[in-house]
Amino acid sequence: MPINHPETLIKYCIGTTAEKILTTQSLRWSAPHLFSDPFELNHESGLNFDPHILLQASIKMAAAMIFAKDAPQGQTPLMAAIRRWRDEERFASPEEAEEVLKELLSQVVDQRQIAIDKIMTDWRRFTRNLRICCFSAKPDNLTAWSQYGDNHRGVAMRFRCGEFTALPNPKPVNYKAIRPEITTLKEQIAVIINNTSFHAQAYFYEKFTTKSPIFNAAQEWRCFREREHEQGLKNHVPDNLWFDDVKFERREITAVYFGIYTDTAVKRKIYDLVKEKYNQAKIFQAKAVTGKYQIEFERL
Repeated sequence: MPINHPETLIKYCIGTTAEKILTTQSLRWSAPHLFSDPFELNHESGLNFDPHILLQASIKMAAAMIFAKDAPQGQTPLMAAIRRWRDEERFASPEEAEEVLKELLSQVVDQRQIAIDKIMTDWRRFTRNLRICCFSAKPDNLTAWSQYGDNHRGVAMRFRCGEFTALPNPKPVNYKAIRPEITTLKEQIAVIINNTSFHAQAYFYEKFTTKSPIFNAAQEWRCFREREHEQGLKNHVPDNLWFDDVKFERREITAVYFGIYTDTAVKRKIYDLVKEKYNQAKIFQAKAVTGKYQIEFERL
């Protein structure tokens, strides 16, 4: 089966964090809310609709089908009723149809709300226990050096990833203009109107592999893991401690890169740590390429 991810990933960080990673031989994996990104979903996120909005939108959709140019397809009881009403020309206006549809769809929406409540219960459990570790694809990424590498004063480390490593199944971040939602109004209306099967829980991970296109240059990859035991409400662990420091094998670090402006004292500490504990890893110094918005590396 072909590998659909890079063989290595780059962890950009400030110097003190790099020193901690190398000293403890572990990476910090954090719950979503600890990224402090206002556009990132987390355990406190809610839906953008409530039962009343869902009912009203479903009624509007069904009424529109009654007066649409073409008859709706499908073998559900609602579709059959809509086609019958169309043939009988039962309603003179959408408003008249909506009164009948309200009574018909209220029970359907009530039943659907039970499933939606289950989605939200599963979501809160999932996001309390989810842990994420973020990387970039390459060591010469200017955006990553600026955003995560302390504006070129930090350190980047290259980790092996894939099977038999601490990063077994990295996922690329997709950059899209539309923000993720736990489940959308459109998805739930489709279930109600078309009686389709939709399991929102199957798409939970995808909510954390989508970001705005303005971050595209970072070429971010994310690795995920779930805690074996639920954390949060039951054991009263404060949410600022929802992280795990996960060990990796020494062989998994293959290179360390110093930023253009990394402090000499920081470099000395990191260099000594690498030579002591990770002597298989190569060490590089970043330099700006003359006349270009690029960096190159010189091996130390």
